[in-house]
Amino acid sequence: CLHCHGDQGMGDGPVGKIFQGVTPYNSRAVADKSEGHLFHVITHGKGRMGAHGSQVSVEDRWKIVRFVQTLQKQ
Repeated sequence: CLHCHGDQGMGDGPVGKIFQGVTPYNSRAVADKSEGHLFHVITHGKGRMGAHGSQVSVEDRWKIVRFVQTLQKQ
């Protein structure tokens, strides 16, 4: 996640700086999404974000969802 979204989820990771428009985790487009929606996007991708279901275990995808939610509260 860091390479695009950055360490605080602001969309300012190294790749995110090059490919402008990486969605910050606290943006209106993401902030009100359910856990299931976040899991689905991580699994299947959305827009320019590729699918990560084949690369990240189910357990780790749920951990990422919880981490994104933690960053959203900051």
